[in-house]
Amino acid sequence: MKVQFLKKKKYFIRRLISSIFVLIFFILAFRAINGRMYKDYKTDFATLKTYEKKVPVIGFNILNEKVYTAKNSGICVYNASEGEKVPVGYEIASLNMMDDTSDLNDELIKVNSALSYKSKNHVEYSSEKSIPSIEKIQNFLKDENFIEAIHSVDGLDLYSNNNLNISELSELINLSVDELKDKKEKLQNKISESNYTYSADFSSIVSFKIDGLEKYYTIEDLSEYTYGYLNSHKNISRFKTKVEVNKGDNLYKLINNLNYKIALQVDDIKKLDSKEIGDNLKFRNEDISLEGKISMINKSKNGAVVIVDMSQNFYNVYQDRIKPYDIILQNEDCLEIPKSAIIKRKGEFGVFVQEIHGLVKFVPIKVVVPFEDYSYISTGDKNSVIKLKDKSVKTVTLNDKIVLNPKQVEESKILN
Repeated sequence: MKVQFLKKKKYFIRRLISSIFVLIFFILAFRAINGRMYKDYKTDFATLKTYEKKVPVIGFNILNEKVYTAKNSGICVYNASEGEKVPVGYEIASLNMMDDTSDLNDELIKVNSALSYKSKNHVEYSSEKSIPSIEKIQNFLKDENFIEAIHSVDGLDLYSNNNLNISELSELINLSVDELKDKKEKLQNKISESNYTYSADFSSIVSFKIDGLEKYYTIEDLSEYTYGYLNSHKNISRFKTKVEVNKGDNLYKLINNLNYKIALQVDDIKKLDSKEIGDNLKFRNEDISLEGKISMINKSKNGAVVIVDMSQNFYNVYQDRIKPYDIILQNEDCLEIPKSAIIKRKGEFGVFVQEIHGLVKFVPIKVVVPFEDYSYISTGDKNSVIKLKDKSVKTVTLNDKIVLNPKQVEESKILN
């Protein structure tokens, strides 16, 4: 019984193996006969990239600014800080020209002493009676005229307290009170002129970033800003704020921050893709992205200068006169695909995308920019639809398996 059981088991196993081989044979034969034999192609997915077309330029700030200088030598005290916004009339600095007022101050002391003396005596004095002396005081005492003696003593104390010699007041005491008051007012005005106050004459930004180029970059005549002009006026001087200043020294400047201009120096205007006056222009450096409207284009044999009107990002720009920028002509999301995957079929460029069972379909593409080994193609709209000539078609997505060698695809494997 046991021998028979083993024989039956071996027989069953052999039949099972034979059946499996027969089944595989029929499947392969069926697929071959019906053209269903297929192979997987080498494929890859597209990669999302950002494409920028940019042109390097040099930018020069053109500001509505005014530099203020010291009226004379002296001590300057500042009441505003860098970048502070100030209204009209705000006191920004005061200059004390100390060395120029000593004589005026001495004269004012004499005038005040003469006025004080006259106010105590309540009379007009002649040249003989106006100067108190020891002899006169003694005569007043002999005559028992104690009131006059006391006034004379007070007068002597006044002069001695001011370190004045009585003889120095003789000329002033001969003047009337009104004449003395008029002289006092004139002296005070002269002294006040030596303490000069600097106030904002327009609403502005205070800056101590004086570079010495302010007189070359004004908003009056924009046509003079040519490629050569910018090259000739780009040497920046370094300014340092001082407390002790000499006549003519720069103190600070005021800048109108509501609008300003930037002159962009371009070596070849053709690189800007036919940009015209009135067009918006985007440009940036490492710190900030900017946008303005082109107001003038000055062309010359060496290159061109594009002047852009600005109204924003003033605080990010104003401190440095000259900066490098990149003009951004194009910025868009793209799909990166191998250049070898692109074929032309029925007058359209596209790629083969693998479907099931070795079949592929042709998907149109729009090349944004070709490179040596790969190309950037358009992503289309949110539904991956692009426009080709007069029709809208579905293009490649990130989920499509792109056939890398389209020459291996047989015509019979292409879905219509």
